[in-house]
Amino acid sequence: MLTCLVPGNITWAQHVPVLLVSVAKRHFEHNHQANRHAFHDTGIATGFLMLQAASMGLATHGMAGFDAEKARQLYEIPESHEAVAAIGLGYPGDDREAPEELRKRNARKNRRRLDQFVFAGRWGQVSPLVKRG
Repeated sequence: MLTCLVPGNITWAQHVPVLLVSVAKRHFEHNHQANRHAFHDTGIATGFLMLQAASMGLATHGMAGFDAEKARQLYEIPESHEAVAAIGLGYPGDDREAPEELRKRNARKNRRRLDQFVFAGRWGQVSPLVKRG
């Protein structure tokens, strides 16, 4: 799996005990129509996997930085499916053992404020449910 990751992800993922790929099924079996919700459904499943892992004391990290075509070849993923993301799963490590560049990158994780993406009525109109201040 490491060979499918971009170099920046290999730096830390080489120590992760479990690396997996989430996969979306692009068409429905019953009528062979395109499943336009495939990535949404895969994201929800991934989110629940991450919540379950956290409840068990495990850490997860989703990665867009991987080569989906290489994963298809390596794992023989059929054309009816598409590799969506790579995911690392394991017990949290000690940040002090991580390379300095990785520690710096992780230290600057800023979250967007709710008023930047929780809207009501129309795009950009902040929901009255969002606390201001």
